[in-house]
Amino acid sequence: MRRINIFVVTGIMIAFVFHAISGSIRLFGADAGSPLISAWICMFLVGVHVIITAILTVRTLLTIKKSGKGYFRENLLFWARRISGFALLIPLVMHLLVFSGTGDEAYRLVFFHSGRLISQILMAAALALHILTNIHPLLIGLGAKHHGVLSADLLFIISVFLLFCCGAFCVYYLRWMAF
Repeated sequence: MRRINIFVVTGIMIAFVFHAISGSIRLFGADAGSPLISAWICMFLVGVHVIITAILTVRTLLTIKKSGKGYFRENLLFWARRISGFALLIPLVMHLLVFSGTGDEAYRLVFFHSGRLISQILMAAALALHILTNIHPLLIGLGAKHHGVLSADLLFIISVFLLFCCGAFCVYYLRWMAF
């Protein structure tokens, strides 16, 4: 099940990159195609990831209960990974609510006010935290050699990428404020 989850997470990352690039370009004001197809693929894979992770977490909790030893302090990173994933679900739902209003020909939203901007920046921050805590085990699961160096490189690329997405949210917000 863990091996399946590795491939699901890899699919999520690929679909997310396509979705975020096309969505960000659209928020900047250009037409880069519809981000909806990659969004639906990403959401399906996120749902599968949540189910697999929930099953693995329940198995872990049952093992802890059975052994009588939780070693919570020694497993803080494990729990941070689970909590950061759960915390990411809330801004993800907010993202769906904010970007669900479209017109027939032109992409339109309801008023993009400060609260919506903050919710989207929080989503990027929560995503960054979740990736930060999980990139190392993902690279190990994929069998990457020198995963320490590779994870630092990937984290840099992901940070720049998320900064680009936050910039798109801010530009879109400023375009709304200009009207």
